[in-house]
Amino acid sequence: MNLKMNLDKKSLIQIVVLVVLVAGGAGAYLMQQGGGLDLSFITNLLESKPTVTRAPTAHAPTAKKPDATAQVAANIPKSNLPAIPATPAKGQIHGLPFVVESSTIENGVFTMRLGKDVTSDREARVLLPGSPWEAPAGKSFKVPGAPGAAAPQIVLAWKEAGQDTPAEQTFTDKYSLLLEFGQEKDGKLPGRIYLSLPDEVKSNIAGTFDADIRGFRLVNGKPDVGADSVDTLEYLALRELLKDDPNKALEVIGFRDGRYSPAGTAGKNMTGYIETEYRIGQDPPVIQRFQFEKQGGEWKVVRTLGVNQLDEAHPLQAPSAKDSPDKFLIYLAAKRLEADVHKQSPKKGIYEPMFTSRHSDKFKIGVSEASYKLGPSGEVQKTAYLFRQRAGGWALERVLGGKEKVDFDTGRIAKR
Repeated sequence: MNLKMNLDKKSLIQIVVLVVLVAGGAGAYLMQQGGGLDLSFITNLLESKPTVTRAPTAHAPTAKKPDATAQVAANIPKSNLPAIPATPAKGQIHGLPFVVESSTIENGVFTMRLGKDVTSDREARVLLPGSPWEAPAGKSFKVPGAPGAAAPQIVLAWKEAGQDTPAEQTFTDKYSLLLEFGQEKDGKLPGRIYLSLPDEVKSNIAGTFDADIRGFRLVNGKPDVGADSVDTLEYLALRELLKDDPNKALEVIGFRDGRYSPAGTAGKNMTGYIETEYRIGQDPPVIQRFQFEKQGGEWKVVRTLGVNQLDEAHPLQAPSAKDSPDKFLIYLAAKRLEADVHKQSPKKGIYEPMFTSRHSDKFKIGVSEASYKLGPSGEVQKTAYLFRQRAGGWALERVLGGKEKVDFDTGRIAKR
């Protein structure tokens, strides 16, 4: 496979590597050409520490599998092992109380959070050695205060009073850690941790956890296409592009707008979307949009869209009366925008679309605003659509003029 790529997106490289290893077989290869990858680079990449959002961009030494963690563990006598309480993990970060309310394993990073999502005020991340695509089931990491080359890196993050951006502190040595993972069950990895850090306030965490396994990963050497991750969608999109000819000279220029979302109504499946820009050999670049659905626990490509089609106008699950009015207004606005572009500029594509909506049940009025380009380097254009709620439901009334706006306090059309 003569597959060239840009190297500015680590996760994209990872997915391409997996395409080669899994789909290409023995006959597949990568050429070191125009920024491409060679096999020695692939080997190093598979064994390197993953890049982590908000973590320091330091290159971790290559881990020797499978005995790297055993080497670290051998440095600490059993008599010095800390006693870990059999209660949910808690402690303090930077002098602030910390309780592990959620924890995850994703791309080789174990994260503990005070809160349920990535906007938490406090968190601790443990960057684990070894393959970022394999869950560390049954593994243990023991560091007595002087970690070796294969020891994890620790990152603390917390929000100071009045600050929106978290502060961070990284630890590579002089800390004590005992981290033990059990066996995977139902997409979770139970375990226990003792962590003592050498900062001024002696930040620490101790207790048990039940971490959610997230992100693209390998299971028994094969990609887990059931993993809820944009990387999974990237992998499947590339596999779709290569299915007819695994040896085609495919150059991926980039992925955009990758996302997935839960089912809109009970009994429906999760859906996903991603846009791919690529070229074959010396041909001009092509835009391909993929829609995904999670069927039977696995993500699948179920539809492709052209560059003049909008995902919002062709949802796999069309909005119904049970969905929010704002979601329905965006659907109607996208259908109208797509039709207008087809009529007025039939040879143009729609790029970088964005939709927002707002409505008032009191005044039975709504607006959906769309921004988009009619070409990769075109100027941003904006259109606003006016809706009225009638006996049969919401209906598009007209396009708002450039100087018109809806006053939601009065329900009237006003001048900007």
